[in-house]
Amino acid sequence: MPFGFLKERGKGPRKISCPLCNHRQTESPLAVSSLCKGCGAYLKLDGGKVTAKEAESENPFANRPPQPELPPKPEPEKKPAPAKKQKVTPTAVPPPPLQAAPARKTPDSSDSSNQPPPPTSAEPPESPAPTTRFSAAPPEDAPASSKKPGEERLATCFECGDSHMANARANSTQCRSCGRLISLENHEIKMATSSRIQTRGDVFIHKKGSVTGSIIQCHNLTVEGSFGGGVECSGTLTLRRHASVTGKITCDKLLIERRAKVEFLETIETNECQIDGNVTADIYCRGLLALQKRATLHGDIKVGRLAVAEGAKHSGKIQMGG
Repeated sequence: MPFGFLKERGKGPRKISCPLCNHRQTESPLAVSSLCKGCGAYLKLDGGKVTAKEAESENPFANRPPQPELPPKPEPEKKPAPAKKQKVTPTAVPPPPLQAAPARKTPDSSDSSNQPPPPTSAEPPESPAPTTRFSAAPPEDAPASSKKPGEERLATCFECGDSHMANARANSTQCRSCGRLISLENHEIKMATSSRIQTRGDVFIHKKGSVTGSIIQCHNLTVEGSFGGGVECSGTLTLRRHASVTGKITCDKLLIERRAKVEFLETIETNECQIDGNVTADIYCRGLLALQKRATLHGDIKVGRLAVAEGAKHSGKIQMGG
């Protein structure tokens, strides 16, 4: 029935009292039953009369009559354990008597020439060399992808300069001081590129590859193609053909191979240098600078030690010592 009709008739909510707990609450004038909010009893509303019925127990087994006790189950009879069988030791039986082997007839001296020689024991064939999973170690100037796995290399952080040993087979490692990620991937360049390379792995520039106007930061760098840029190597820088390097060169060891003609516009900083080609550069070598017999060096050098083979040529100033 809509509330407007009740309003017109002057009817509204009514208050009732629970007969059991005397709790008073408000109910709708149309309600015929309800639950007491105090004790939870069921209330029946018949006009102005209110009757209550106690709430049923929540435990369904509260008014259940007691059940008779069941007799205890009889225990199963224990079977006697079977008797253990005694081991019978066999009596020693004496071996049969040995019979004398029949005597062999010795061949005559006339027949001995016709008898074939006794067979000799054949030597066992040589077993093939065991095959291993990895082949022999590649030469030092092999491409970066053919290096033997399982080695460790020095990983120097590009940010803080801290160094630690890392597995060479890993693709990256994390600096232990500043937490920066250090790449250990190897790169092989087979086409022209000007992208910057920053890794502690090895970089190999093939004959058809070229790098211009960029900086390469790596462990070992081998150049067979065209290169002109800056280099920062924690290992060895090897140059095998003509090049004009415009950037700064910093490496642990510098190798200029035979027939290579290289011009460096910036001063080279290295710990060891070996030249067997034609080089135009100013070199600062903290250790040994070796000029092979076909070497030609134009430029000023500052070295810790100098070794010049017979036939090598040098033009420029020389400063020995630190």
